[in-house]
Amino acid sequence: MSFPKATEEQIRFFREHGYLIVEDAIPQASLDELEGYCDKLLDDKQRYAFDWAWDAKEKKEERSFKIVQSSPSLVWGDIDDQPYRKWLVEFGSALIGSKQEFWYDQFLGKPPGKSSPTYWHQDEGYWGRNLRNKGLTCWIPLQDVNAENGCMHFIDGGHTGDVLVHRRVEGVASDLLTCDPDESKLVVAPIKRGSVTFHHSNMPHMTTANISKGWRKAISNHMQEVGAGGEGDHYPWKVYVNQRTGKLTVPETVKQGVPADFKDARG
Repeated sequence: MSFPKATEEQIRFFREHGYLIVEDAIPQASLDELEGYCDKLLDDKQRYAFDWAWDAKEKKEERSFKIVQSSPSLVWGDIDDQPYRKWLVEFGSALIGSKQEFWYDQFLGKPPGKSSPTYWHQDEGYWGRNLRNKGLTCWIPLQDVNAENGCMHFIDGGHTGDVLVHRRVEGVASDLLTCDPDESKLVVAPIKRGSVTFHHSNMPHMTTANISKGWRKAISNHMQEVGAGGEGDHYPWKVYVNQRTGKLTVPETVKQGVPADFKDARG
């Protein structure tokens, strides 16, 4: 099974622009296998998934799952050994210029016609200062993607700026955050199945709602520099929402000075 190696041109592009599209990166057979496990998550989403855009007006049992958030790791015992996992770490390490390790993945499924955007955010806005400029993400769609069904959007060169002020999304009971980047350098990144995107952990990015007739299924694979120690030293907007209980908590590192509107969106 052959995977591409990062070229000098790709490395230069990533470091200048903060994102990269890699065409025909993952064999279709590998994607078929991955999609099969992701479909198991969709088939039993009440057990395996959260609604990342949980409407604050909905009870837990009535969540409409506008963004199904889970992980194929929950149902695929051998996923750590899959060649695509090893490839994306090797490729990502070359792009960012430091030795990376796989951290965690997320399956993000958007149902046809009733989904939500994944609003503008930076991964570091969720992760905290501990991973400042120490990570990146490989995003793998399981079908062709464009602005109609939820492809990636980036801010060209946005990774060189500060971590923007984030806030909770109004009317949402999950821990979904958003920020307001300068959209004058917006890049829309439609890609075919088999292609992937990489982006720096400080890159502002978003995906649109899915208004197509089919599911938009994708896997976000997050990496961090070896020895970085994971998330921590969080920004004051950081919260956790337990979707089993609905309880919202604030990390100990940010309990002082938490803005007054940081409360459970359901009151």
